Amino acid sequence: MSLFSPWTSQEGVTMHPDLRRIIAVEAHRRRTGRCPATVHALGTGESFAVEASPDGFHDLASGLRVRSEPAGIVLEDGSTVELRLDGDVFFSGRDAVSGEYFTGRAGGGASVTLYPTVGTDYFQYAMAGSRGEFYARAADAGA
Repeated sequence: MSLFSPWTSQEGVTMHPDLRRIIAVEAHRRRTGRCPATVHALGTGESFAVEASPDGFHDLASGLRVRSEPAGIVLEDGSTVELRLDGDVFFSGRDAVSGEYFTGRAGGGASVTLYPTVGTDYFQYAMAGSRGEFYARAADAGA
């Protein structure tokens, strides 16, 4: 069973929590030029490991490999998420599977906030490097 199979063309279905985290990682990666090693979900207190790859990253908690494309991201099952950076801080996009639009903020610091258009919730994530350090730009991480 696919991780995203509950989304099959149902009205009112929202984005899967793993996909929200994956979008936050990609937005951070595009803003900073670095892939985090650990993602902390600030609302739940959970931490998730991420492995960088030459063309994207591997989200270890979900098992999904994510490939970065200019127009967004592609998951290994072929599903796509549109993602574009807007100005210095904002980003926006659309999950093609659920049809959900989202916006967010990732200004190159250590945190990312995602705002789904369904409901009133928002989701915050803190990004950390391989030694647990929180960093903003590649220069701050010793790259």
